Amino acid sequence: MTTKFAKGNLVRLNRAVCFTTRNGGEREFVLTNGLNDDRLTVETLRPATDEEREEWRNSPASRGMTSGGETKLPPQTTSSIVHADDVLILERARCRPLLGWSRRSGMAQVLNTNTGESTFIKRELLETV
Repeated sequence: MTTKFAKGNLVRLNRAVCFTTRNGGEREFVLTNGLNDDRLTVETLRPATDEEREEWRNSPASRGMTSGGETKLPPQTTSSIVHADDVLILERARCRPLLGWSRRSGMAQVLNTNTGESTFIKRELLETV
């Protein structure tokens, strides 16, 4: 069954697709890791803001070289957590955002009503409320 998504719809994580049978879903294996599965959370990505990049540049983590002898690059994305009980507002139903150094297809942009943060998540992990 295909669910139609439209801008402004209320959505949430589809438990059957996101979590294992041990945690109320239908997956045999975990989506990303066991901790997220047990906590009923999914990690999402969003582009890092200029303020976050500047904060990184001023931190000790930006100093020095990588193990390959190259200069360190600032983070391009920031991860955030969406809980299975969170209600999300669909800001963009279909998008292909630039996350990191490549475009990711099959994504949706959602606004988490609990945190107020806008983030990108795979459309296949969502269902309408």
